[in-house]
Amino acid sequence: MAKEAAWTMAFIVCIAMAARSETEVNIVFYMHDVVAGSNRTAIEIGSGSSAKPGFGAMVVMDDALTRTPSPDSTLVGRAQGMYLSDSLAIVTSPDSLLAFTAIMEWPAEYSGSTLSIQGGNRMFMDQREVSVVGGTGKFRFAVGYATVHNVSTALQFNVTVRVP
Repeated sequence: MAKEAAWTMAFIVCIAMAARSETEVNIVFYMHDVVAGSNRTAIEIGSGSSAKPGFGAMVVMDDALTRTPSPDSTLVGRAQGMYLSDSLAIVTSPDSLLAFTAIMEWPAEYSGSTLSIQGGNRMFMDQREVSVVGGTGKFRFAVGYATVHNVSTALQFNVTVRVP
């Protein structure tokens, strides 16, 4: 009898989860990583291994997210997080782990909401994907992905998420 009740409850939970409606949201923004000069937004805090130069280097960032590739365009938010050189073949394949929180300011309906983005950043690839693993505010329980594309001096993020 207890087994039947447990199976019935599991079945009801599965049906409820399947019936839940989700909304797909698409946002495009451009991340500006300034690594030199007096207005730097990214600073190396660890140089990595002396045995494998560059491997293990860590950079912390607080980058502007804008509406177009121009750094002077409308500020959409900030990308606060880090990237870490995680490739032993740093010279031929300068890949990194990218992990940041996009703190949204524009459009107004998303102001104060966040998206958590992480994944392998294969820098030599013209277009790559990273995961959206969560969010807050309007993006609470968000899941999805972002395609990343090099555009001029910025990275274009085309983000697609589903939120309940």
